[in-house]
Amino acid sequence: VYQGPYCGFLFAAAGADVIKVEPPRGEPLRRREQVQGGSVPFAILNAGKRDVTLDLKHPDGRAVLLRLVEDADVLIENFAPGVMDRLGVGWEVLRERNPRLCYGSGSGYGLSGPDRDRLAMDLTVQAYGGAMSVTGFPDGPPVKAGPQIADFLGGVHLYAGLMTPLYEREHTGVGAHVEVDRKSTRLNSSHT
Repeated sequence: VYQGPYCGFLFAAAGADVIKVEPPRGEPLRRREQVQGGSVPFAILNAGKRDVTLDLKHPDGRAVLLRLVEDADVLIENFAPGVMDRLGVGWEVLRERNPRLCYGSGSGYGLSGPDRDRLAMDLTVQAYGGAMSVTGFPDGPPVKAGPQIADFLGGVHLYAGLMTPLYEREHTGVGAHVEVDRKSTRLNSSHT
């Protein structure tokens, strides 16, 4: 919920023109705790961004995204592995449309490997990665860290990971696919 939006927020804070793409019913964060008619986390994570509503399951929605990508420097996504490909807007399709595109994928357990299809939320990643083993009280069970540390750190690493191919692209003219998973915050980059 926070990883991709936080990465986009960092780009917006750095001065990039960021367009957030939301599904027709809006993203789940919009429906979280409402304060004076709005979600505070949603407002914070999306400050400085423009937005558009697209149904990527419909050909018209995909067509609009493809037009946006033609002039884009970066696309950030943090769907479960395979979702963008099933929607017809994965890395292979988008790099054909724009070879200079830097495509960032944020996931819980990576785009490949034995854990790729495990459901991931900040809470489960904190437990899986061991962060919860050092929180809580001496005589009690592990406790989740207050903020969504896995999502925010994943967002920071995705932002940092995308800066390298953006710089490199100025010399090569070619974009790259960058992957960050929250479990290990490892970075994989691919130009192919």
